[in-house]
Amino acid sequence: MLVQRERVWVEKQKKSVCVYTRMSGSADPSWAQQDKRRVLVIDIRVRNIEHTQQFYEQHLGMRLWRRLGDLQQGQFTSVCGYGPEQTNASLHFHNDEQRSPVHLGKAFGHFSCSHPGLRIAKLIEDMQLTGTGRVSKVEEFEVANVESLRLGRDADKIACVVDPAGYYWEVLERHERNVSEALCKVMLRVSGDLDTHIKFYHEVLGMRLIRKAHLAPGHHECAYMSYNPSERDGTWIELLLSDPAQVNDKGDGFQFIAISTKNVFQTAESIRKANAPILQDVGHFPGTSITSVVTQDPSGWKYVFFNEDDYQRDVESRQHVH
Repeated sequence: MLVQRERVWVEKQKKSVCVYTRMSGSADPSWAQQDKRRVLVIDIRVRNIEHTQQFYEQHLGMRLWRRLGDLQQGQFTSVCGYGPEQTNASLHFHNDEQRSPVHLGKAFGHFSCSHPGLRIAKLIEDMQLTGTGRVSKVEEFEVANVESLRLGRDADKIACVVDPAGYYWEVLERHERNVSEALCKVMLRVSGDLDTHIKFYHEVLGMRLIRKAHLAPGHHECAYMSYNPSERDGTWIELLLSDPAQVNDKGDGFQFIAISTKNVFQTAESIRKANAPILQDVGHFPGTSITSVVTQDPSGWKYVFFNEDDYQRDVESRQHVH
C-alpha cells in the first residue's frame, strides 16, 4: 500500500524533477534486490518500420511476434525478439507518420546480439546482396584472447553493423552456442559520476555490478550492470562514461527499457526511498492494461517497471504473428 507523502518540484540542471519529502512510512530498502526482475522490453522509434523489420528478421535472426497499428493515425508497432515474450526480452519499434523524422542523437550507444545461428561472414554477404544496412567494423579474436575475455566478449568474431534506422548493432559470433538471451546488451552513454549511476542501477533497478573496465588506455570508464552473472543469460546494460555534450543529445529514437516487478506499488516506494525521480506514478501504462511506474537514471535514461502478472496477461491476450 502506498504511503502518504507530499510532492515538491525543484529546478535541477534546467529540468524539473520530482522530490518527495516527509514520508509517513518506509519501504524495504532491500526490495530492489529481493524482487525477481528481468528486462522485458526495449522500445525505440524507427524511420521505416518495414525496412527495419525485414533487416531484423533476415539478417539478425529475430522473429516477428506481433504487429500493432492504427491505419488512420499512421502509427504502427512491431514486436520482435529471439524468444517468447513470456521469457525473453523483446524489441518494440514503432513509427508515427504524423511526427517529425527520427533523430537518434549521440547519447545512445548500441545493441548487442548473439544468436546461435548468426555467422558474421554470412551476415555481411547477405547485407551486401540485399543492400540493407551497412557494416561498420569486423574484429576477430582467439578463443582465449585476454582482451576479449576482459570485456566479457566471449566470442570468436564481432561485427559492428548499422540497421536501416541508423542504430548500431554489435553482433557476436560465439564459439559457445548455449545462450539463453540473444538480445544480450544495451550500451548507453552517461555523464557525471559513474559510481552514482552504479548506485542507481543497484538500489533502484536492482541490478548487480558485474565489472568496471576501461575500453582502452586513456578511454572512458564503463560499468556492466545485469540481473544475471553471465553474459549468456539476460540482457546486460553497459554504461559508458562520456562527455556531457554527447549524453545530452539523446534525440527521440531510443525511448525506454521496461523491467518486470512482482509488486509495482512496493517498487514505487523503493524508488522514493532512494530519492530517485518518478516521472509517471503508479497507473496503467498508455495503451495497455499493465500497471507501471516510470523513473529515470541520473543521465536521463528512462526505465518503466511493468507489473509482471499484468505484462504476462497482456502478452497472452494479443494475437501472435507466426
